[in-house]
Amino acid sequence: MTIREIAAKTNMSTDTLRYYERIGLLPPVPRNAAGIRNYDEYFVNFIKKLKASGMSLEHIIDYIRLAEMGDATIQERKKLLAEARETLLDKINSLQLVAELADYQLRNYENLLQPETYALLNRHPASKALAI
Repeated sequence: MTIREIAAKTNMSTDTLRYYERIGLLPPVPRNAAGIRNYDEYFVNFIKKLKASGMSLEHIIDYIRLAEMGDATIQERKKLLAEARETLLDKINSLQLVAELADYQLRNYENLLQPETYALLNRHPASKALAI
């Protein structure tokens, strides 16, 4: 497939595909007789699948490098997936804390943020025009 065809089919931008090729995430893309790159949809979708599981681009490069070495690296590949999962769980926990803070601020708006907002506006008279 051409870069435009693969971009449309995988919902990725052509810039992203070129970047992936430049950093070595995609293997060298073969060209047809006219010199046009012929992208492999399977490989691009495989990268998307790993990325969707939370893997960083660097870890995906490592994963592919390990896979090329054969079955002796299966445990290392699984470790990369487990690390990506842990990173996702850490992000979920962080976002949960942020959501709890937002809930607290909403519940206590009149006692917390509203007085602070007025105090801020009184310290900076130019910003009073922005107050609603």
